[in-house]
Amino acid sequence: MGRAGGQPPAAPVPVRLRPHVSAMFGYRAHGLEPGVHRGLPSPGLTLVLSLGRPLVTAPDARAWDAGVRDRQWVSLGGLHTEAAMVENPGWWAGVQLTLHPLGLRRLLGVPAADLPVGSWDAADLLGGEVDRVAEELGAARCWSARYAVVHAFLARLQERAGRAAEPPPPRPEVRQAWRLLTAGTPPTVDEVAREVGYSRRRLGELFAAEVGHGPKTVQRLARFDAARRAVPLAAARGAPLATVAAAAGYCDQSHLVREFRQYAGLSPTRWLAAELPNVQAPAGPAAPPWDA
Repeated sequence: MGRAGGQPPAAPVPVRLRPHVSAMFGYRAHGLEPGVHRGLPSPGLTLVLSLGRPLVTAPDARAWDAGVRDRQWVSLGGLHTEAAMVENPGWWAGVQLTLHPLGLRRLLGVPAADLPVGSWDAADLLGGEVDRVAEELGAARCWSARYAVVHAFLARLQERAGRAAEPPPPRPEVRQAWRLLTAGTPPTVDEVAREVGYSRRRLGELFAAEVGHGPKTVQRLARFDAARRAVPLAAARGAPLATVAAAAGYCDQSHLVREFRQYAGLSPTRWLAAELPNVQAPAGPAAPPWDA
């Protein structure tokens, strides 16, 4: 079990960045058991700025097993549907942000669909800003100063995107469809298409051009993200996995387990044991098997 070494303070997101940045937080931990962390798919884009050492990653388990190792101070990729592999050396620190896929044009000047999900260097898109922000973060001596560095970095990217040819914003219908698809109890894709006035095929084309995936995949990613957040809480309470499945909108427990195996590469029980070893899945004859 790792020791946090003092939880970093909350990381505010400036008002001007909120259309593009859904969340931001500092992280720091040491005394961890070295191994491999799985970065799970979600409906948000993950931007990580590492402190102290480059982040060592591979886009998926197959690449990791094949010896692929990407070492970057700034890590960014598109919406992925497999777990990314991240080396856990026993300690790490940095700042992590969740970027809204529909806000990326105004922040980076490109749609989320243009971001690769495989191995690539963020400097291909961000240029010298990668080295600059890594150097400035390394020189900052407190979390408030680090957050200020990140805010300035994002503001520069936003300004650069604004100076370039004005990227067309996502259509209002696409934004509305995104809101409906990622809601707590989303309607079907056909219902969403009718709600925003498009055929299912046309909506799929617009989503693929904007975020790299169709509406159904976005809906599944949002549902899985909600479920994986609920799984540790359910395990800690000794609640059956079936309650998580029902709350997240899965047909049954087996449906959730299949999605976990697809998106995390592990069953819920194995994922808990690997990522959160201090949280135990419910046990005893009254509890259903979590991996059934």
